Amino acid sequence: MNYVRIVLPLFIGTLIYSILGFTAGPKGQWPYSQLEQEHVRLQKNLDTLRETNASLEMRLANLSSDPDTIAVYAHELGYVHEGEQLIKLAGFNGGIDRNLVAGSPVMSQKPHVVPEWICKLVGVLSGFLAFFGFDALFRTHRTLANKKNRKLRRTETSLQP
Repeated sequence: MNYVRIVLPLFIGTLIYSILGFTAGPKGQWPYSQLEQEHVRLQKNLDTLRETNASLEMRLANLSSDPDTIAVYAHELGYVHEGEQLIKLAGFNGGIDRNLVAGSPVMSQKPHVVPEWICKLVGVLSGFLAFFGFDALFRTHRTLANKKNRKLRRTETSLQP
C-alpha cells in the first residue's frame, strides 16, 4: 500500500504535465491551430500579392509595347506629337489610375503558448498535492481502521468471562 502512496501521485503529476503539454504547451494542439490560422492568413495575403503582381506586370507589358497605351500615358503627362494640341479640361482627371499599390505589409504573429516550465511546475505541484492528499486519506483510513480494531478488542474482552 505504501508504493501506491508514491506511484499514484507521480502518475497524476506526469499525467497532468502531459495533458497540459499536449494541449497548450509549445508543441501542443492549441499553438498548432494558431499556426494553421496564421498560415491561412499569410496564404490569403500571398494570393492578393500575386494578383497585384499580375496586374502590375500587365500594365508594364502594355507600357512597354502597346503604342496606344504609351500615347495615352504621354498625353496624361502633357506630351504631344508634332502638330497636335492638347486641351486640358478643368476638373477632369484622365482615366489613368495613378494609385499603384504593391500590397500591404503583413506581420507574422507568434502563437500564444503555455511555457514548458509552467507545464512542468503545474505537473510537479499537482503531484505534490496528490501525494499529500493521498497521504491524508491513507492516514484517515488507518486511524479509522485502528479505532474500529480497538472497539472490536474492547467488545471481545468485555464479552469474555
